[in-house]
Amino acid sequence: MLATAPPLHRHLLWLTVIALLPRLVAALFSGGYFASDDHFLVIEAAGSWVQAPSYNTWMPWNQPGEPQPSGHSLVYVGLHYLFLSLLWKVGLTDPKVAMVLVRLLHAIWSLVAVRTGYRIALRWSDEGTAWQVGLFLALFCFMPFLAVRNLVEVVVIPLLTLSAWWLVKQKEGPTMRDVFIAGLWVGLAINIRFQTIFFAAGAPLVLLFRQPAKAIVMGLGILIPIAVLQGGIDLFIWGRPFAEITEYVRYNLANPTTYFDQPWYNYLLLLAALYLPPFSLAVFTGFWMGWRRHALVWLPVLLFLAAHSWFPNKQERFILPIITLFFILGLVNWELWRRRSTWWQERASFWKGVLAWTWGLNMLLLLPLCLNSSKQSRVDAMYLLREAGNVRGFIVEDTHEGEAPLMPLFYLGQWQMTVEQVTDPAQDLGDLLVRYPDAVRPNVILFFGLEDLEARQARAATALGRLEEIGRAEPGLLDKVVHWLNPINRNETIVICRITDPTAGLQP
Repeated sequence: MLATAPPLHRHLLWLTVIALLPRLVAALFSGGYFASDDHFLVIEAAGSWVQAPSYNTWMPWNQPGEPQPSGHSLVYVGLHYLFLSLLWKVGLTDPKVAMVLVRLLHAIWSLVAVRTGYRIALRWSDEGTAWQVGLFLALFCFMPFLAVRNLVEVVVIPLLTLSAWWLVKQKEGPTMRDVFIAGLWVGLAINIRFQTIFFAAGAPLVLLFRQPAKAIVMGLGILIPIAVLQGGIDLFIWGRPFAEITEYVRYNLANPTTYFDQPWYNYLLLLAALYLPPFSLAVFTGFWMGWRRHALVWLPVLLFLAAHSWFPNKQERFILPIITLFFILGLVNWELWRRRSTWWQERASFWKGVLAWTWGLNMLLLLPLCLNSSKQSRVDAMYLLREAGNVRGFIVEDTHEGEAPLMPLFYLGQWQMTVEQVTDPAQDLGDLLVRYPDAVRPNVILFFGLEDLEARQARAATALGRLEEIGRAEPGLLDKVVHWLNPINRNETIVICRITDPTAGLQP
């Protein structure tokens, strides 16, 4: 069957199989969440709507006083709400099982970017270069791990890649129909990740100078999904369209440096690391060569990169929507130039060595990333409490670092409970908990980190009563490596203790 299939379909089929295998492994074995937002702004919100609708305060009917939008797009999280609702209705209520299914759906969705990226590269180059591009998109070490996460920045990659494909699929240039469909795809992306509006501005700007009518048609295509989804949902919930995106813009303009304030070149360094140096130098060189030949795709990528480089708040995941298209532009244009270069023709073995080093390093990293979970100790701690049962509430004791993290209640399955964060070693735990009646007073304490553990446990026992250790949640290998690379990433052992003999001083 493969032998008789046309080359394009045969290559696409092989790339699909090659890309799917590591993504299936990641979906099955790489649990947890990469950053707080891909859990707490997606899974935690959707899960609470299914199990405890009044827990989450995004909706106006769950807010006291005059309700205000939270600045979150409800499209992507709403899809998770519908999917989790379906799972709960058919009896699949185990959170770890549910997340395997969620990751499998994301793994399949990510294949769109691999297949479409190959088509774009084939349109711009030859079969050899396109196949090389497709293999990298299928097997880049970080992509299967990221593809199965609930990161909106990664979920929009197939949409942006589809938009680019419709702009370049015709050799003679896009038709009116093509630019309209390209606009629809990028408009859908904006509904999931608001910042992709910077990407959306690129192609219409190019068309405005070449064929203004097509710029208008593409703009219309962009606006329709935004008006229908973003405007329609907000009109239904808030009584006015675009309430959430307006609040999102207001909040970010008011808090440009609240979280991070990184230098303008931060994302350039990140991209250089992701594409594995020295190979990444070729990708960078090729990207800057493509500005005239592939302007309809090049300018959107550049505008997205420039806008994020200018804004002070830089988190690594923010740049992920363009990593596929940046790479395609870079490698295709590099190969077009390298094959014409006399210098490189005379040093073909050197380039083969660069590719061998890149693939060797990439494959060395690929399997560990597919097999290891992220934020494993936090997920396992909540799941352990789920299985232990009889949890009225818990204390997160992080007096060593002084910054207690949020705990993923989705894996515990209990939402309406007392959760207290303790970061000050001088804080009196007895005074903290005495105001709670017996029915909701925390009866579990989680100690973050093993540093000075005995003294911390003794201090807690003096205030709360006898403690019984019921388990420990260990960070995974990936968590340990990430913490070693950058200690700002909190990945500690969590010691879980039950308060078995409350002291008389805690009685109300």
